[in-house]
Amino acid sequence: MKKTRLIVLPILASAALALSACGGGEEPSSPATTTAASSSSAAPSSSAQAAPAGAVEKTAPGTKLKVGDRAVISWDKGAAAVTVTAVEAGDKAAMEQQYGDRAKGLTPYYIRYTVENVDGADHAFASSPNFGLAMADGGPTGVVITGELGSCTDDGAPKDFTTAGAKYEACDLSATQDGAQIAGAEFDDDEYSDAPLVWTK
Repeated sequence: MKKTRLIVLPILASAALALSACGGGEEPSSPATTTAASSSSAAPSSSAQAAPAGAVEKTAPGTKLKVGDRAVISWDKGAAAVTVTAVEAGDKAAMEQQYGDRAKGLTPYYIRYTVENVDGADHAFASSPNFGLAMADGGPTGVVITGELGSCTDDGAPKDFTTAGAKYEACDLSATQDGAQIAGAEFDDDEYSDAPLVWTK
């Protein structure tokens, strides 16, 4: 299992509390960046031709979608279609076991999605796009977490993710303070940093 990190940002606190773990063992904490990856399944078409990234129409920043809707984003020096398929509460007990006392009072969430090759380029082994929670109040979650938990895993694009139409499934782990209300999931990388794509239920 890849290294996991958890940073809790308590209200009225001047410093973040950090925990890092790999499997069940603790390691020294360090600033975390969200990373993702995924298990794979591809359905390539041998006759597909690579399309210039600029020829693929992207979904406009700020677009509001429903879970199950597809969006096309810039990704891995090209483009991909992404579909958020579920935003579901995860296993609190497993999270506390993996991250220790720092995970108490937190609720994990699994953001499940599919990635589709739409430009026909070779995206083998590319890191998956990163998704986070969209909160009902529009604010931050107050928690930064990386890694995998239970069935929420991500190994990145498979080696055969090289032709238009190929797809794979992935899951990003996120978390909130217990009782916080979520609206869905969001993507805020690159040109979407100021106006994220948001998927709601």
